Amino acid sequence: MAAEKKSYVILTASQKGGVGKSIISINIATALKQSGNYEVLIIDTDVANPSVGPLLGLRSEGPGYAEMLKNKAKPEDCQVLVQPAGFYVIPAGGAGEAIAPTTDELNNFYAKVLKLNFDFVIVDTPPGSTVDGALKNFSEALIITTPEETSVYGAQRLSQIFNKYHLQHKLVVNRVKEDKYELDEEKIEKIYGDIAYAMLPEDKIVEESELEHMPAYLINRKSLFSLSIDYLCRAYTLKVQPEEEKRGSLGDVKRFFGFK
Repeated sequence: MAAEKKSYVILTASQKGGVGKSIISINIATALKQSGNYEVLIIDTDVANPSVGPLLGLRSEGPGYAEMLKNKAKPEDCQVLVQPAGFYVIPAGGAGEAIAPTTDELNNFYAKVLKLNFDFVIVDTPPGSTVDGALKNFSEALIITTPEETSVYGAQRLSQIFNKYHLQHKLVVNRVKEDKYELDEEKIEKIYGDIAYAMLPEDKIVEESELEHMPAYLINRKSLFSLSIDYLCRAYTLKVQPEEEKRGSLGDVKRFFGFK
């Protein structure tokens, strides 16, 4: 019997809606699967306003996160294989009705998820959701913001919550146009209180991907957005590589993100 993998669980979070959190989750999953052949699962936990399924063109019928949370469905009944991307999704389920899971329900849910033997699990959450009592289940959080002041201050508030619960987190700034109407990287980092881990550009490929129900990474791997996703994922692959492989690539990744 194969040894059980230790999944690296990434929480994607934001205080505001419309920052592109689900799009980033989908493209990270695609890049990890396509470039590293890792086994990847996305869980859409936004039952009231799910985005992952609609963005991928998945039909809403069938059980998902809501049913699995309430022990009304087994994990194997909820997983949907997304082709040609190659990763799996547990859709939101729940018929669009908002739910308020208890801490015990959440912890039991993630205990089941961790037994599914994925390399990476990406948990796409509703805007403003922090699931405080379940934060121990995550390896780290990606806080998604856009370069607008209200969005960045929301990211700062999320970082304070994650610090309280000792959850490692990184800031990703999406839809960067580099014009005079948005905050520049220095101002964003001053508000947030740490470096911006990645700056993802505004890119027409994302609009195309929404229309085609296809991850932007698959449509054009050489687009600016896809290349940015690639660099973001290179740091994640270090989390699951054997130690001898890490030594060869860590220097390049550190230099890209400005670390010495």
